[in-house]
Amino acid sequence: MSLSFGYKEKLTIKLIGFLFLFGISACTEPFQGEVEGLEDVLVVNALITNENKAQEVSLTRPYRFDEDAPTAEQNAIVSIDDGEEQFFFDEVEPGKYISNIPFAAEISKTYRLDITLENGRSYRSDTMQLPVATTNIDELYAERITDDDGEEGMGIFVDTFDASKQSNYYRYEYDETFKIIAPFWSPQDIVFVIQLSTGPAFQVILREREERVCYGADSEKTINVINTLNLGEDRLSRFRVRFIGRDNYILSHRYSINVRQYVQTPEAFAYYDALRGLSQSSTTVFSEDQPGFLAGNIFSLDDRNENVAGFFEVATVTEKRLFFDYEDFFAGEDLPPYFQNCIPAPQSGEDLKGTLARGERVYFDSNGGFRTVSRACGDCNALGSNKIPDFWVE
Repeated sequence: MSLSFGYKEKLTIKLIGFLFLFGISACTEPFQGEVEGLEDVLVVNALITNENKAQEVSLTRPYRFDEDAPTAEQNAIVSIDDGEEQFFFDEVEPGKYISNIPFAAEISKTYRLDITLENGRSYRSDTMQLPVATTNIDELYAERITDDDGEEGMGIFVDTFDASKQSNYYRYEYDETFKIIAPFWSPQDIVFVIQLSTGPAFQVILREREERVCYGADSEKTINVINTLNLGEDRLSRFRVRFIGRDNYILSHRYSINVRQYVQTPEAFAYYDALRGLSQSSTTVFSEDQPGFLAGNIFSLDDRNENVAGFFEVATVTEKRLFFDYEDFFAGEDLPPYFQNCIPAPQSGEDLKGTLARGERVYFDSNGGFRTVSRACGDCNALGSNKIPDFWVE
């Protein structure tokens, strides 16, 4: 997950790579952050979990909307202290820090994040605790549904239950992977051979790599949190974490989703609720129209009036993966429309030579002369990878 900030006529928030909220119960402890004008702030993204792994912290700076990515905060000293041991983090790429040994958050300990920048300025988080020792997704399942807007598609649902009534605050993330089959794939390819006085000469050859079947991937870009405080028990039933319209091409063949369930502290939940509120006026948190500044639980040790963005979270996490085929729910029905409209077009001479050199189109057949299609229609690598994911099962 990451947060970053940018400018558009006036200073505004730009939220990157974060989640979306379907709905939220109102009862929670108030979050004591404040929203105000934004300056050049340190942006901290830090989440440690009960998973025994190399934990991660990212440090960035604001960037303008005409820039491609936030500015990495490099050469910082990053550590997490649990009161008994200090875990140090190594910078593995600009702005990305990984703990130099794996560790897992434990229920009985408190955790504090410390950061010292290359310029000597120091920052610290409030101490945070793991909210519960363990949590589980009881069921993850898909159903063919019609949503509240009348759109038909697939709903992805979670059931979870904590008999101890200690979890209460939940946040969901997901990664999805889907099979892509190029509809106008050909086992043959065409290459430019030589320039003759009469024009370029071409040769049809067999393709050298897999270009028919690939695997695309995406992750959530929205905020998805809910609590159970106003329910009779700490249970979520049929909580929808994802809806996919039936016309979305990612459903066309085989689809997989991996859902992660985080049990949060009340403070973390309130922060994400406030963050969701900043972006709820837009259809996506990628929007440039995010007003204000949201303070988290990280502060400067040198100047308590300095704004620091982001939140240091300690959460319990569990995950489940689900697979299904389009035929499982839409047997005998037309596939969703492909990613783009595919129309084979005849090409020859310098026109074909230029097309091949630019990689814009690929060979389809020689019906009435050489015909090509857009790359995405004939080469699945334009939309994904031809390497089968390690977790993939048919």
